[in-house]
Amino acid sequence: MRKMAEARPRNLFIAAFRDTSAGPPDLRVPPFDCNPVHLYAALREVALSQPRTILQSEAPEELKMCFVQRTALWRFPDYIEVKVAATEDGRATLTISSKARYGVEDFGVNKRRVKRWLVLLNKRLAG
Repeated sequence: MRKMAEARPRNLFIAAFRDTSAGPPDLRVPPFDCNPVHLYAALREVALSQPRTILQSEAPEELKMCFVQRTALWRFPDYIEVKVAATEDGRATLTISSKARYGVEDFGVNKRRVKRWLVLLNKRLAG
């Protein structure tokens, strides 16, 4: 008998251009009309403009960043990992995973966060 695939944890939300090692993303992200270095810098600015958010680590040469944003009420840490990459046609894309550190349910916080960051990123790139 085949084992059923495990469902993604309810405290994790992934937005990506392609499928990830965790399977299909929760939200497909289209490519951006800029180069990867520009996208990396713009997303870094967007993330650090958010309340209670710090840059935990980054590897600019690999276009990777990890942020911690604490919840408003209890100050629980949520981890947001970002990886920027080039597409085959020279544009840029990214993968964002946002996960609550504690608990099994995030009540949609990670989904709202990722969507908000993407809206702000698009505005930042347009302006």
